[in-house]
Amino acid sequence: MSEFKEIYTPLEVAAFIKRVDPKFHKPSAPQSKIISMIDNPLEPAVVIAGAGSGKTETMAARVVYLVANNVVKPHQVLGLTFTRKAAGELNIRIRKRLKQLSQGMKEAGKPVHFENFDTSVTTYHSYAGRILSEHAIRLGIDADSSPMGEAALWMLANRIVQNWDAAGFTYESAPNTVVEDLMGLTSQALEHQVTGEQIIAEDQKLLDKLATMGGALNPGVRTAARTSRQRIALVEMMNYFINERRISGELSFDDQIALAATIAEKFPDVGAIERTKYPVVLLDEYQDTSHSQVRLLSTLFGGGHPVTAVGDPCQSIYTWRGAAAGTIGAFNSYFPKGPGAKGRAQFDLLETFRNDKAILDAANLISAEVRNDKKIVVSPLTARDDAGPGDLVCGIFENLEAEAQAIVEYFLPLWGADGIKTSDLSFAVLVRKKSQIPIIQSALTAAGIRSEVLGLGGLIHVPEVADIVALLNVIDSPDAGGALMRHLTGPRINLGPRDIAALGRFSSSQARAESLDNRSIVKNIIAGNPLAAEGDDQFTGSLIDALDEIDKANRSTFSPAGYARLSQFSADLRRLRSRASGPITDLILEIERYLNLDSEVALREEGIHGRRHLDRFLDEANKFSRSGGSLHAFLNWLDVASKAESGLKAGAPDVDKSVVQILTIHMSKGAEWDVVAIPGLTNGTFPSDSSRSPENWTTNERFIPFALRRDSDVVPQLSFGLADTNKAASDALDNYGDKCVDYRKGEEIRLGYVAVTRAKSHLFASASHWGGGKKPLRASSLYRKIEEIALAQGRVIDEHIPPEDDDRNPRAGDENSVIWPRDP
Repeated sequence: MSEFKEIYTPLEVAAFIKRVDPKFHKPSAPQSKIISMIDNPLEPAVVIAGAGSGKTETMAARVVYLVANNVVKPHQVLGLTFTRKAAGELNIRIRKRLKQLSQGMKEAGKPVHFENFDTSVTTYHSYAGRILSEHAIRLGIDADSSPMGEAALWMLANRIVQNWDAAGFTYESAPNTVVEDLMGLTSQALEHQVTGEQIIAEDQKLLDKLATMGGALNPGVRTAARTSRQRIALVEMMNYFINERRISGELSFDDQIALAATIAEKFPDVGAIERTKYPVVLLDEYQDTSHSQVRLLSTLFGGGHPVTAVGDPCQSIYTWRGAAAGTIGAFNSYFPKGPGAKGRAQFDLLETFRNDKAILDAANLISAEVRNDKKIVVSPLTARDDAGPGDLVCGIFENLEAEAQAIVEYFLPLWGADGIKTSDLSFAVLVRKKSQIPIIQSALTAAGIRSEVLGLGGLIHVPEVADIVALLNVIDSPDAGGALMRHLTGPRINLGPRDIAALGRFSSSQARAESLDNRSIVKNIIAGNPLAAEGDDQFTGSLIDALDEIDKANRSTFSPAGYARLSQFSADLRRLRSRASGPITDLILEIERYLNLDSEVALREEGIHGRRHLDRFLDEANKFSRSGGSLHAFLNWLDVASKAESGLKAGAPDVDKSVVQILTIHMSKGAEWDVVAIPGLTNGTFPSDSSRSPENWTTNERFIPFALRRDSDVVPQLSFGLADTNKAASDALDNYGDKCVDYRKGEEIRLGYVAVTRAKSHLFASASHWGGGKKPLRASSLYRKIEEIALAQGRVIDEHIPPEDDDRNPRAGDENSVIWPRDP
């Protein structure tokens, strides 16, 4: 590209736009520097854009500036971002400003060098898909189909696992776990461009090393050896999984990006074509790009091409789906400046237009621990000139119910009297774990405040949806005793302890299983804890079979009402089972009618608004069934979605002011609300206890050996040092596990920063002394940092004396249940 000559400064361009739009704000000094890249606008550079700093407007302004200065036409700037929504918003913003620029320049009597306002803004995935579709023939593959969604990909993996020849395949895990491991390992292999042979070689190296150790075996060494052996066994299945997709042409997003990157590397002319087509490139949310995406883009546009990457390392929260925390810090390595370059490599956009002062101070205190990366230093966010003080409140409450009630009491004065929405504020509750949702939603509902749970994984925890899922499990599996117990002891059938015991005795006699002991389950029910029995599938699993033959039972052992209810339910269950082979959505609608849910949600919330969770669940079921999934596969998929605490891949939500939106923190990224509550700030919840499921290749088969990763210089590496015994090897493995846990903690801190910066003016942060376990909970470091700011600038609620470590939970043995639907 020829040397740049500025015709109009950013402020002069802004003046043209302001002629047409008097409300348009001229760019700030930091924004102007980024818009023009003052030293040289046609060199690669990275922009650190903090939360709420006006990133989208600044990116649009850079495109408009380059067009106004006749450097490029609008369609010659390639803009990439992650979601269709974000791409659409950026596209609309650029087109709007270009139209205003054109009109303003004409009014000022200046020549206009562009007539078309079409842009080239799209998603990273769509761009990779386009590269692949145009050049796939060079690799001899078919890539015309749309990429597989997560549900379809899971179904293919599930089908492979279920049909795999068990001979020679040794794996000490349930089929569902094998499916998850297969998907995880395959994704990692594609992401880091690793072959099955490389994985086997690295695992065999570990096995050989462990085999040289002397002394008695111990659990740590056994676990590492088993993990490596099972990953080696998984490689053949992984290769088959990848090849099946390549042969059929039904590719995943991971496939598309990996193959597009391979094309870019193998055929340099592809890069030449793209660089000619797009003289300038903008990369949005760069901190969330994966290794394969960086590999593709750096191959196409490296070597000094004008690439501007915009991102915030403090918001890198997607390492679980392929992003790397150090990506933005390594920008200059992947996109080095060309010979003779003189421009700055980094620009900062740190004035936030979103958060009030107290909230911003809390965010900066949280992010301080992760702002100083080895390769990049990020300064704190600064407040806008007219920022308010902000309302920051935090507190530690006796238990989870009291914590949920405190959220309600904080919301109510801002929401409106008697739960009637009278304010124009937007509200959200951001959770770290989906299991937090039911108690919070129940408290909001009791106060008359409408709420909406976002995301499939969270949706499963909504009472009316949970009841449908429970009955689907009963219909699908004779072993779903826990799901059956939820229904038998619920308000619709309301079976008492005597009838449960009678059904248990009948079940035992029918199965001739003298060893089945129903005393614990009856004890739980008599104690008022029917849901505590849900986990006792050894006992309850056979109840489903017993229900089918309830007419053979001795009626005198049941109460008259109990026997009548069981007989009716047996008939209802047979009728529902007859629909199981049909469309999943038809079965769900039939269960809705059986449970009278349509009327119940209408009573709870007037009008069609009450059906929103049921309708969204039906939509998810419909999407799954269109992919050819069975009921059993659908239930397994729901289980995967429910366990995925970080959430399945999704774009930022649309903010709805008519409800309190309840969603995971991962899902909240990219959105903002006036009023935000962040509950569960206790050790093990937020930050989560990553030691239970660490990203550690020596204990988890779904991770490739870390030495093979493209960021191997950043992630922890295993070293045995001088270890020559199993005891020493075990110590080294334990030490390595601790390093993996510590590495994961950085993402939890960044997640805390993301959560806090979603709030514009009001933030409520909370913890509780007691959860459902025996031991007391302790407020986490994240809570303490927010509390530090609240003590100086806000309000701290401290009503309860913290329990001692050896204190007993005053509600030990209690089970929280939602009475739903109401007793007819």
